[in-house]
Amino acid sequence: MVRDTASSADTLAMAGWIAPEGAARSGWLELARGRARAAGDAETEAFTTRRLVAAYLATGQADWAQAEMAEGPLAEAGDAEASLLRALGSAALGASGLGDAALADLVDLETRLGEATPVGVLAELANRAHGRPALRHRLRRRLADVAVDARGPHYVASFALEGAAALERAARASLASQTSARDLAELGALLLETGRLGGASDLYAAATHFAPNQSAGFRGLATAELARAATGAATEPEPEPVQASARAWLERASELEPGDPTLKAELAFRAAGAGAARAPEPDEQYLVRPEVFLARGRARPARQGEVFDRQLHWVRVVTYHADGRVSQLMHYAREIVIEPRNEAERYEPLVGESAQTELVRARLHRKDGTVVTPEEQGAGGSGPPYVRWPELHQGDVVEVVVRSWTPGPVGRHGDPPFYFVDYVGSTDTHPVLYNEVVVVAPPGAPLAIDVLHGQPDRRFEHEADGRHVTHYVWDDPPTVPDEPLAPSPSETLPVVVGSTFPGWAAFRQWYAAAVEGFTEPDAEVRRIAAELTHGKTTREEKLRAVFDFVADDIRYVNYVSGEWWLPNRPQELLLRRQGDCDDKALLLITLLKVLGIEATEVLVQTRHTGQPSLLASTTAAIPLFDHGIAYLPGVGGKPGVWLDATSPESRIGPLPSMDARAVALFATEGPAVIVATPTSSPAEHGIDATWTIALAASGRADVAAEERHAGDAAFALRTHLKEEAARAQWLEQYLASGWLPAVRLRPDGCLAADARPDDPCHERPAIAFTPYLPGGFSSLGYVVTSEGFARREGEELAVPISPLGSLTSELAPLPSRRLPVVLPPQIAPSHDVRTLTILAPPGFSFAELPPDGDEDGGELGRAHLAFARVAGKNAVVVRRSIELDRSTIPPETYPAWRAFLQRVDGLMRRVVRLVPDRAPAGAGVQR
Repeated sequence: MVRDTASSADTLAMAGWIAPEGAARSGWLELARGRARAAGDAETEAFTTRRLVAAYLATGQADWAQAEMAEGPLAEAGDAEASLLRALGSAALGASGLGDAALADLVDLETRLGEATPVGVLAELANRAHGRPALRHRLRRRLADVAVDARGPHYVASFALEGAAALERAARASLASQTSARDLAELGALLLETGRLGGASDLYAAATHFAPNQSAGFRGLATAELARAATGAATEPEPEPVQASARAWLERASELEPGDPTLKAELAFRAAGAGAARAPEPDEQYLVRPEVFLARGRARPARQGEVFDRQLHWVRVVTYHADGRVSQLMHYAREIVIEPRNEAERYEPLVGESAQTELVRARLHRKDGTVVTPEEQGAGGSGPPYVRWPELHQGDVVEVVVRSWTPGPVGRHGDPPFYFVDYVGSTDTHPVLYNEVVVVAPPGAPLAIDVLHGQPDRRFEHEADGRHVTHYVWDDPPTVPDEPLAPSPSETLPVVVGSTFPGWAAFRQWYAAAVEGFTEPDAEVRRIAAELTHGKTTREEKLRAVFDFVADDIRYVNYVSGEWWLPNRPQELLLRRQGDCDDKALLLITLLKVLGIEATEVLVQTRHTGQPSLLASTTAAIPLFDHGIAYLPGVGGKPGVWLDATSPESRIGPLPSMDARAVALFATEGPAVIVATPTSSPAEHGIDATWTIALAASGRADVAAEERHAGDAAFALRTHLKEEAARAQWLEQYLASGWLPAVRLRPDGCLAADARPDDPCHERPAIAFTPYLPGGFSSLGYVVTSEGFARREGEELAVPISPLGSLTSELAPLPSRRLPVVLPPQIAPSHDVRTLTILAPPGFSFAELPPDGDEDGGELGRAHLAFARVAGKNAVVVRRSIELDRSTIPPETYPAWRAFLQRVDGLMRRVVRLVPDRAPAGAGVQR
């Protein structure tokens, strides 16, 4: 129907209204509205507008909904649906005044319509009548008479207006109408809060029956029965059976929520009374006594002036439980070497391995042997755990034990990946004296474990309580120097890694099954692909049109999908018009499939994350990917094309530097092995600039620039200059931070020295910016004035030809290194090529020019500098270029790297000098 060009607007509107997919719904409704306008069908146009407004409100796009309602027939319509849509649209904007106004409008509408008020109006009005209990109660009762699903917790809660007994009667009467165990538990909580303990027990018991794997029913049932026992109204006549039943229910709740410390505390209290010690968990047997790590610290005193702090002890216990969940117990003891400098440094956030993290122990071992507890602490459960220590002094040791739990089981077909990473050792300013990793797992369901970059000092295994236990121990963990531009610890220290996937084939099998069918085009995807490529005849034109749509029209938003670890479906992106990197990659692949162009998803660990060693293990797959892009195989023997459409500033061209020289995994195609992404060249990223510099005798310079930015440089330029109003500020900061002091943008495109009223330069904009050129290039033109660009040295002018900083101080500040240098993606590979034409001011001429020079660093990079006088003009042209190629410099190459940068700095520090012209004797000096 939709593809049929003869379908009427009314037919298309009906198709859009009943479309099961949100993307198809909005697309077809827009198509119907367009045909209705063309045909003068006002009724269908009004219908489609209302359905679009409802769709926008349902997906949280209140601004789009308001734009639709601001004009046209909907703005003036007085029927119930129009009034409801306007009220919902105002309230969705979030302002409290608009919410109050929406409530008043809905009340007026209900009063006017009486018994004819639609159910939707009643439901929305009841939801918003929070501060008016009588109105809310009346509306909830009225809704319950006309809607079968309207007798939930909100309906029952409204009876609080009539008293606790009426609330319990309503809860019991609505029991047969409930379809959610969560609602049952919520009803039980309502009765518990109002003292109706018998009704609360009955409802909680029903919740445990219908939802035996949810903790709320068991927890509430224990609370209600214990409260009944305290009042003498318990089901059991004797208190002991009640206590035993409550413990059993609490134990079941704790099994379902093992990371909740409040449940464990209550169980300990019920077991042995107030002040009772919490029963230790099995993994706590691997904790050590304080005298062990304190003695270790005394035997090896800290080196004052060299160490910031140090870990006397670090143990991680990873337990793969029988129900499929994984817990990680982390025990560390940190010695204070430098005392906290302010109150904020006495707070210690306890970041675990997941959101479900509990504080098991926190205590301070004073240097004098006393032990004190923190001044404040949060145990976790309802919020992240934390500790606020008392005053800390040199030699004190803080001891912390935290435990994290996965949200649910791992390792099954539909479960998200689980992996852990334990870095052994640390930097020499934060050393670790002991490191141990313990892995406890059922023999039939072991975690895949690997040790990278070396082996432990000791490794031993044993069986305990039917479980296999493996210890990896480093008695003297290594340290690495604390150096700038150093690689991640995963690249320089031993690492213990574990995963539910014993290799990349297993991981990819899981991923491929999880995203199966995601890239199958539906009708809406086919329609959009046809519209985007209408009139395009070549494969390249169609590819560029689809790529630009995904990059530009789908806003980048980094959010989690409905499938949690997995990407969103393309239909979701088209509905929301937003998605993250892998979402956009899948949409691009789906649109290309409609055109007969097959592409595949690639999971990338970019250079920003920079931990490629973790992906090198073949026995434990650690899916530490932070990016998703598409790969288009080559045609006719040509190389393939890597397509990153994540940002609206992305264009088909060189692969971004963060993606290049990285590691990746093809998500569904080819061998299940980690591959290296292509190596970019310096020519693909950087700046080619032509500057004309008109000097004044004072040293001031007017600089007219024409620049072409490529690759990452073009991407950055498009990002910063997207908003026209922000361009001047960014440009001045960009130039003043490196090349030019005291920059001021000229209002026109003219050099002051050459400006004439009839000069066409007056017609040029102050900033000429062309964001999108073929090949992903961007261009930038501007004219600025810089006071003090040239230095006055006596009577001479000295003109610098390089930025204010030096490459050596930025990229090689240390005289020697033990670790590699890892350059950021925007630094290497890249090039900076500038042609500077320097115009002498009146009364000055150029002195002898410096010599030309070249520095060839081989694989590291190269630099070139050349000077030439301009024939017939009092001007000099300087051509300077710097290329940096190698992005990781190993320690053995560092001396050559530093020497190369020093030579480049020396070359680029050459200065062009101008001297005043000398008039004949007695005529004075012209300046």
